[in-house]
Amino acid sequence: MAMTSLTSLLPTLAPLLGLTEQALYERQRALVRMSLLPAPKGRGRGSGAEATPDTVARLLTAVLATDNLSDTDERVQRLAFAPFVGKKGDRCPWTGARTFVEALSFLLSEQAAIPPAPKLDGHTSIHVYRREPRAMIVFGWKRRPGKGTCEFGHRDRSGAVALLVDAQLTFEGIQIIRQLLLPEAAAE
Repeated sequence: MAMTSLTSLLPTLAPLLGLTEQALYERQRALVRMSLLPAPKGRGRGSGAEATPDTVARLLTAVLATDNLSDTDERVQRLAFAPFVGKKGDRCPWTGARTFVEALSFLLSEQAAIPPAPKLDGHTSIHVYRREPRAMIVFGWKRRPGKGTCEFGHRDRSGAVALLVDAQLTFEGIQIIRQLLLPEAAAE
């Protein structure tokens, strides 16, 4: 079975993220230049990155990190590789991830125990604080009682900031993107 290419998902992802296909494609190209995505092998169909939880997580990280393509730089790398911060060791207890991009990749994978619909009192969402960069994932899964959070990256305490920008990936967005990556979707 042939895998779906990352580029072929852009027409579906773009409206979900409020961007154009071209803007997402340019982010993808910037990530290749930064060695965060594999370089195409040859030209044409099937030469680029496959659409996997990891490659889609990297593209989403670039979108969450900044609104401007020209800012797709070290901020994206710092956010992608922001380490888990917590008292429970060096891994997020909900995903087992050491970095933000690993956690996001896990959430988009088949292994994530995300229920089909959020409970009334809880859901999973992703918050990115662009200035620092720092991320927090809020969990509300059936397999664990109550809510939980995992934070990645450290707060910037270097001085007063008047403007903070928080980008979010909602429960619904995570679910839709996750469904696109499931093997059944790739077979269609």
